[in-house]
Amino acid sequence: MAIRKDKSAVDFLKEVSLFDGLQDNALSQIFKLGKVANFRAGDIVIKEGQPGGNLYIVINGRAEVSKDGKVPEKRKYLADISRGSIFGEMSVFDDAPYSATIKAREDFSVHVIKGEDFKKFLKKNPDLAYEVFCTLISLMSSRLRRANQVFSMMEV
Repeated sequence: MAIRKDKSAVDFLKEVSLFDGLQDNALSQIFKLGKVANFRAGDIVIKEGQPGGNLYIVINGRAEVSKDGKVPEKRKYLADISRGSIFGEMSVFDDAPYSATIKAREDFSVHVIKGEDFKKFLKKNPDLAYEVFCTLISLMSSRLRRANQVFSMMEV
C-alpha cells in the first residue's frame, strides 16, 4: 500500500496512537519528515543491539518482535505488530541501541522518521511535543505494566 497524497497520509497517521488528537496540519508535517521502506517476509527490519535512532510506523503487513534469549539462537517472542504500530521510539529519545529485533512475517511496509528530524520538529512545536510526549508516556507505561505483570507470574 503506497501512501501518496497528503489526505491519505493524514488519515493513516490518525490510526497511530502516538499521534492521537493532533490536527491534520500537524499530521501532514509529521508525515513529510519520513520515508517509506519496504521489506519482504523474513527480512530483519531492525536488530536488537544495533544503533537506534529512528521511529518506525507500520503501514501494512505484520512483523514479529523478539529478544535474544540466554542462548543466542533461542529468541524470545514478545509480540506481533501491524498497521498503526510504532517501534524504535525509545531509541529516538534515549540514544540507546534497539532493544528488540523486528522481523517481517509477511511483506511489510513502514514509514521511517529519522529521530533527529522528529526531535527538531518537536522542539519547534512545543504544544505538539507536549501532546506527543503525554501519549508516549502513556504507551510506555502500559508496556511497562504488561512487562511487570508477566514478570510477576514467572517462577524465579
